[in-house]
Amino acid sequence: LGYGFCHVPATPGCHTLACVTWRPRGTWWERLSQRLVGGGPQLRTPEAAATGAADRFRLRTEAAGTVHLQLGVILRHFGRYGVEC
Repeated sequence: LGYGFCHVPATPGCHTLACVTWRPRGTWWERLSQRLVGGGPQLRTPEAAATGAADRFRLRTEAAGTVHLQLGVILRHFGRYGVEC
């Protein structure tokens, strides 16, 4: 029910990340409908949220929570890191 952005680590191994999420605030009618029916306002072009701040500064948003991720990153040349193919 929200959008978030975080960088994937460029080093191999296990990583724990916290991705802070947000969602468009919408009008009072959209917020009421969201509570009763579900769903909610969505971005027309979600790619704009990741490209730069120039497209995001006009948005009215609210916090949507935090997603905790545990990632296992393996890079190319597996043999160098002890992974057998």
